[in-house]
Amino acid sequence: MWQALAGYAVRGPAQGALLAVGTLLLSLRVFPPLVVISNALMALIWLRLGPKKGLISVAIALAIGTVMAGMSGSPAIPAAMMVSFWLPVVMMAYLLRRTVSLNLALLSGAALALAGVVIVYLVADDPAQSWQGMVQQIRAQTEAATGSVNNAKVDEWLSKAGTWMTGFSAATQFTVAALSLLLARAWQARMFNPGGLQKEFHELRYGLAAGTIGLLIVAAAAFLESQLLTNLAIVVLVVFAFQGLSVLHALAAKLGVHALVLVGIYAFLLILVPTSLKVIGILGLADTWVDFRSRINVLKRD
Repeated sequence: MWQALAGYAVRGPAQGALLAVGTLLLSLRVFPPLVVISNALMALIWLRLGPKKGLISVAIALAIGTVMAGMSGSPAIPAAMMVSFWLPVVMMAYLLRRTVSLNLALLSGAALALAGVVIVYLVADDPAQSWQGMVQQIRAQTEAATGSVNNAKVDEWLSKAGTWMTGFSAATQFTVAALSLLLARAWQARMFNPGGLQKEFHELRYGLAAGTIGLLIVAAAAFLESQLLTNLAIVVLVVFAFQGLSVLHALAAKLGVHALVLVGIYAFLLILVPTSLKVIGILGLADTWVDFRSRINVLKRD
């Protein structure tokens, strides 16, 4: 079904805009994960039809969304939401089309996420305090579900949540944009270049400069008591988790591992979040210097 929608979206900017707006509204009202579909549809338009028709599609989508919102009495909110949801993935899709480099596309999204964290800490007096309202809502929901927050670890987690929520929010936005871009690329590959995404993803490596910067941020966050560095490190680990997952997929393909094994690995990783996220992120960082995929090639030749 989704592949059929993708095929319809690339028929023209109007068709793509209609689908992108529709799935975004459904994500806001019915099923939040549909935001990935909305982002992916918009990214696919930019990948396949180019920036000119991409801009037309965004303009049409904003017009449709604004009219629909105006009928409900809040014209500005949906437009702001659409821009905030689509801007990162559109930027990444534009770079991917221009450079044909998944590395650069994802790194541009990472740079945007890191810049967002820095801007928050430059503008806000106390970013951690600004998240306390949401943290208190989580605490109230937890107490309503369990009767009380009597678990010491849960209570400690809630008390510290505000200190890393800025980084978590930026990392989440990057993850949504990255998954949307990969989905759009998968649709494009199925229609015009079968197997293209697999090759690109298996070769995902951000490079020495990005790896060095990432390692310095993570190391500094580990040794220095700085909320800014901690939040930047969260984003870095999530960004490099994609390279870590690329390593796992590439090694699985080279070693002929059954797809069900990868499914099991993903399930295991989800169960152990956030620890697993740190491990996969560190694996991605380590791959910058170790290059696990090349080492497997050498072992297979031997």
